[in-house]
Amino acid sequence: MRSKKHNTAWRTCGIALAVACLSAHAEPDTAAPAAAAAPAAPAATEAPAAESGKPALPAQQTRVRFERGFYKPGYERLRVIRRDSTIGNIAGQVALSVAVSLFTGNVNVAAQGFSKDQLAGDTLDEFANDPASVNPAISELNDTLSKLATEIYRKRAEAAYATALTDGSTPEEIEEARQQPKEADTPLYPGPWHLVYENLAGTDELFRLKFGAELGRPGFMRPPAACYYQSEPVAWAQWKADNWQLLRDERAKAVASCTEALAAIPEKRW
Repeated sequence: MRSKKHNTAWRTCGIALAVACLSAHAEPDTAAPAAAAAPAAPAATEAPAAESGKPALPAQQTRVRFERGFYKPGYERLRVIRRDSTIGNIAGQVALSVAVSLFTGNVNVAAQGFSKDQLAGDTLDEFANDPASVNPAISELNDTLSKLATEIYRKRAEAAYATALTDGSTPEEIEEARQQPKEADTPLYPGPWHLVYENLAGTDELFRLKFGAELGRPGFMRPPAACYYQSEPVAWAQWKADNWQLLRDERAKAVASCTEALAAIPEKRW
């Protein structure tokens, strides 16, 4: 009896040890999900711009200010200058000269000189509501030059901000230094935007698309920066074909040409 009790005790101890071992091996498995669910360590954040040697500036945009200049209302849309415009202008000048001559006794019927590009021309009713009829100086050219102005004024703000951080400026002065203007100090003026007849004599229907603009105020011995573009002479029927597609193509060329010309001016003139 004593031997049987002894064996039973050993069996009980063995079973207890086995259960303990199984429990010990099972603990890592139950802990694994908890480890997997633990939040990952936060990724390293980008160093502040000031620490990298470049002042931290808010994203800001500077627009080029558009001004009408000497253009009268109506410049906003494409205008067509035909032969009739020149003939009518000459006839009007001759009539005025004759009237003045009769009044003063001085005979002078010579018409004053003028350029056909200076004539007002007429708008196109069929093209009036098309975005492509808008003077590019108001839209695309202004947008492209505004992007350039934004970069120029941003560099100025960065330099002013970096200086303010080290020259003992007050917090208010530092905050003011990091702001760039919403509007550039350099104005953009529209130039011609019209289709002009090529030849006064004859019956051909050739027209050139002409566009121009000026950037900056005239200063002492320094006129504004100017750009000018004109297409090759093309028949009127070709201009109108495919919903004025040729005009749209030439418009893009005109904007690219003026952007390149005006972007080449020194930054100090902005």
